[in-house]
Amino acid sequence: MTAPERTWLVPSPLRRVLILGPPLALALLEILHPLPELDAQSVMDVATWFAVFHVIQLALVGLVVLSVILLADDFGHAGAWSTRLGLGVFLVFFSAYDAVAGIATGLAMRSARDLSPIQQEGVFEVVKDWPGVSPVFGLSIVGTPGWLVAVGALALAARRQGAPRSEWILLALAAFFLMLGHPFPGGTLAFGCLFAAGVVHEFRSGRDTAAEPRHPALDDG
Repeated sequence: MTAPERTWLVPSPLRRVLILGPPLALALLEILHPLPELDAQSVMDVATWFAVFHVIQLALVGLVVLSVILLADDFGHAGAWSTRLGLGVFLVFFSAYDAVAGIATGLAMRSARDLSPIQQEGVFEVVKDWPGVSPVFGLSIVGTPGWLVAVGALALAARRQGAPRSEWILLALAAFFLMLGHPFPGGTLAFGCLFAAGVVHEFRSGRDTAAEPRHPALDDG
C-alpha cells in the first residue's frame, strides 16, 4: 500500500524526536505526580512541586498533541475531523483543567504557608475540590473524551491501512487508558502506549524505507 502524502513537512530526525520524545517524557513524568493526603498541611508541603509539575505537564501535553498529529499525518489522517476536533477539544479543555486544578491549586496553597492556620484552612476549603468532583473537573470531563476520539480514530485508521496489529492495538490502549485519569498509573499507561506505538511505527517506517528498491539510474552511477 502506498503511504499517504504527508502534509506536515518536518525533517525526518526532528519528526522522530517529536513523535517519540513527548509521550515518553509525559509517561515518566506522571509517575512523579504528587498525590498528597487531602488536608491543608499535606497539600502545602508539596505545593511548589504541585504547581511546577503541572507547568511541565502543560507544556508536554501540547507537544504530545503534536506527536499524535504527526502520527496521524503518516496515515493521511491529520486533516480528519476526528483528529482536528478531538485534539482541539483535548488541548483546550484539558489544559484549562490542568491550569486551574494543578497550577492554581499549587500556587494558592504555597501562598497559604504565610497565613494563620485558620486562614490556611480557609484557602484549602476553596481549592480542595478543584482537582476532584467540582465544576473545574468538568473541564477534564470534556477534554479527556477528545483524546479518546482522536487517538481511537487514529487506531482505526492505522488498522484499516494495514499497520501492524501491535501498533493499532497500542494506539487503542493509549486512547482508553487516559480515561482512568492522568496521574500514575492511567497517564503513564496511556502515554507509554503512545510511545510504544510510535516505536513500532518508526521501526516499520525505517524498515520499509530500507527495503525500497533503488532506481536503476542510481545503480548506474
